[in-house]
Amino acid sequence: MRATLNHPMRSLNFSDATQSPHIVPYQYTVLTVMALDMTFAIMSFLVGDILFHRLFLGGVGSPMAAALLGAKAGLVLVLFLVLVRGYSGVTLRSARSGTIKFLQGWVIGFFVLGWAAFLTQTTEIASRGSISLAFAIGILAALPMRLSVLALLTQLISDSRIATSEAILVYEDETTGLHGIRRDLARNGINVRAVFSIPEDLSAETSDDFINGCRAVIAERDIDAVHLFVRWNDVSRIQGLRILLAKLSVPVYLYPDRLAAEVVASRRLEVDFGTAFEVQSAPLNIFDRLQKRTFDIVVSSALLVGLLPVFALVAIAVKWDSPGPVLFRQDRKGFSGRWFGIYKFRSMSVMENGPKVQQASKDDVRTTRVGHLLRRSSIDELPQLFNVLRGEMSLVGPRPHAVAHDDYYEAIISAYAIRHHVKPGLTGWAQVNGLRGATPCISMMEARVTHDLWYIDNWSLWLDLRILVRTARVIRDPAAF
Repeated sequence: MRATLNHPMRSLNFSDATQSPHIVPYQYTVLTVMALDMTFAIMSFLVGDILFHRLFLGGVGSPMAAALLGAKAGLVLVLFLVLVRGYSGVTLRSARSGTIKFLQGWVIGFFVLGWAAFLTQTTEIASRGSISLAFAIGILAALPMRLSVLALLTQLISDSRIATSEAILVYEDETTGLHGIRRDLARNGINVRAVFSIPEDLSAETSDDFINGCRAVIAERDIDAVHLFVRWNDVSRIQGLRILLAKLSVPVYLYPDRLAAEVVASRRLEVDFGTAFEVQSAPLNIFDRLQKRTFDIVVSSALLVGLLPVFALVAIAVKWDSPGPVLFRQDRKGFSGRWFGIYKFRSMSVMENGPKVQQASKDDVRTTRVGHLLRRSSIDELPQLFNVLRGEMSLVGPRPHAVAHDDYYEAIISAYAIRHHVKPGLTGWAQVNGLRGATPCISMMEARVTHDLWYIDNWSLWLDLRILVRTARVIRDPAAF
């Protein structure tokens, strides 16, 4: 059963006491986890000291000194986790984030202990062996136990058996998924004791009813906060609600709607007059670009050295087969649309490089005898390793097209230009998924663009390696000509 309090504004619902979770205030939960971390640190040093001396030295060791060192390491660990928000609700429920921050704190704790021992010349307090063993025990034993305890706590919260706070939920009539909102709050340890629906017209009478209803709940229950879900497109309405809710003596949390949530979750730039949110980010950060560039330089350099005999043989064959230069240079658009000259072994009797470029086709009469072999095996693309080494291209990325084709497709495919957010590649995700060769219809180019954009959004060095391996397998693709 639910007890219901009716008033002129809306119905106010209380959860039945028999169905309510057990409330463990958040600060008590944090203090418990802190005590747990301190205990694990002390036990790691104590067990490490006992095991090392009994197993390797046949002695008793110094349990009290070891426990003291463990307490110091635990204190550093706890202080570090406080500084990096390691005890926030999100971190405590995330195994990955919690593990990373615990390991960082554990390493820093040992570094601080070692540095302090060096400065104070007190390295004889505990042996290096027992300290090293304590470090390993903290990772191999204490960390799994900590994760197990936090997983149990998370499960109890998800099952609504434990909550860390009680709240009032305020939402608009148009807000959909009220049940989902309450469920999500419960999974985060927030037990909703009362629900208010805000009418479109917040007159003086309804405003008084609203505030008096909230005050009645706060007076009867130990409410920790008000959680407010409203649309962000009406700034004046939100400001009016803030002024109204300021009459309450509890914190008020305003949740962003879907669009605002995407903006708020993005990276931010702090300037002296405010905060800017990054609504469009670079596909690769500076660390990603450094990894990719290093990989390109190392691999392209090795391939150029190893393929020198192949280059020489192909040059002789091209020169012998037909008149003209060995290499063909054509303008392409690279990163951010910058032009560069791409290199290929000449495979045709023509060298088009202007506002109109005809795509190669099967049994193209312009292709030379040696050119057919070069194009089918993709050997004609090997000189692009020089473009990779010069930084104009990457080993893996969206394949560059002739400038004339770029201009044509940019006008009819809205997302086409996004391909230029990264360097073009010698091979790409589209190519290893069967999208090689000519694109006689728009749908084929759209499919290629879709694959290129997926690659940009999901880039990793491991993905580049996979694509290179798959490229070697599809090098004789019949679609290439």
